[in-house]
Amino acid sequence: MHRTTRIKITELNPHLMCVLCGGYFIDATTIVECLHSFCKMCIVRYLETSKYCPICDVQVHKTKPLLNIRSDKTLQDIVYKLVPGLFKNEMKRRRDFYAEHPSVDAANGSNEDRGEVADEDKRIIADDEIISLSIEFFDHKYCQFNCRGEDEEVSQETNVKRYLQCPAAMTVMHLRKFLRSKMDIPCSFQIDVMYEDEPLKDYYTLMDIAYIYTWRRNGPLPLKYKVRPGCKKMKMSSPRDDVTNSRKPETESDSGSEKPNSPPAGAPSNSSSLPSPSTPAQSPHPNFPHISTINGAPTKPNGQTPLSSKVCKASVNGSPSLG
Repeated sequence: MHRTTRIKITELNPHLMCVLCGGYFIDATTIVECLHSFCKMCIVRYLETSKYCPICDVQVHKTKPLLNIRSDKTLQDIVYKLVPGLFKNEMKRRRDFYAEHPSVDAANGSNEDRGEVADEDKRIIADDEIISLSIEFFDHKYCQFNCRGEDEEVSQETNVKRYLQCPAAMTVMHLRKFLRSKMDIPCSFQIDVMYEDEPLKDYYTLMDIAYIYTWRRNGPLPLKYKVRPGCKKMKMSSPRDDVTNSRKPETESDSGSEKPNSPPAGAPSNSSSLPSPSTPAQSPHPNFPHISTINGAPTKPNGQTPLSSKVCKASVNGSPSLG
């Protein structure tokens, strides 16, 4: 089974930082020839004195290198979403700049260039942000009825939505624990938190869910849950244990049996080395399967010893005994 691992933001820094200024990308811009990215201001200043890439020295353009650079909005959105607080601080910095320099004409720039874009408009979510969500019980039968347009009144009465406000860093595991304690669900049942009809991983945060399923902030984050019986772990027994367990009751029954051939219960018994009369003894002679011995004494093919009704000589542990 594939195991998902979470990595730290510091491990991604080489892919998110500009080598010219040493900071995270701001207005990420990529060179067309080699696909290396930099901050827009950094690469424009650098290409004023050089026509080669700062990383791989490939020629950007012979005469006008600015023609072969492109703005990379996708990369910039990734940086804003991965680095906490970067977008908010950048927007504030731009607003402060234009407030201190009113003579600078910013009418030709976009709202983002002027710092007038909020986190909600850009769909940037911070770790400490409070997210509104709705949680309701997921029932497949009612879901089918709603799709067919039937029994809407029954489904609306049964599926009651609950509304919560939680930090964006809260995980699905915390939400499951909250539901278990709030609904008094026994530990023998498993709780699955779902988005539509897809179960969510325990390590997903509300921020991850909002990014993965492109939540537009047009209402509470819609979540569902279902309860199912938990899987009991079965103890795997080894073949040796099975053989031991299967032989144990036979040994106990033989020791306490009242058969004529069995020794008294109080007397010490050497019959542990003897097979029971009902089971044929295995022959130590592979070439002559009809001959078998019990402690050196030959037996008949049916597994019984040639004992007479009067006197029988047998060798039990090397000592002669009378029957």
